[in-house]
Amino acid sequence: MEKEAEKFLQAEETAVRLVETLKQLHAEATSYQTATKELDTVRQRLLNLIESTEKVVSVSHEIVTILKEIGGPEILNRLTKVKDKVSEEFVKQSKSLQKLKTLIIVTLASSVIAIIIGIIAFLR
Repeated sequence: MEKEAEKFLQAEETAVRLVETLKQLHAEATSYQTATKELDTVRQRLLNLIESTEKVVSVSHEIVTILKEIGGPEILNRLTKVKDKVSEEFVKQSKSLQKLKTLIIVTLASSVIAIIIGIIAFLR
């Protein structure tokens, strides 16, 4: 009977170790599953980053190609022409503003003179 009880206790101990081992195995499998999901998320984000980078590189390549076709000296020449045109327009606007300022001063002086004449005429 003692042998049977001892075998029963050994079987129970083995069963307990087996349950613990199965729990550890389950925990590891779950952590691997979680890690796999996280890696899939990272992989998808990395793919999105690569796609957006490809788009930026493609557009940048188009811009560089256009700039190369136009040529650096031509771009500088066009910028100089635009600068000169803006300077000319600025000079024209300045002259127009000066004329407008003169007209406003003359109008204001005429109005002041007219008011003074009106007051003098009214006082007589």
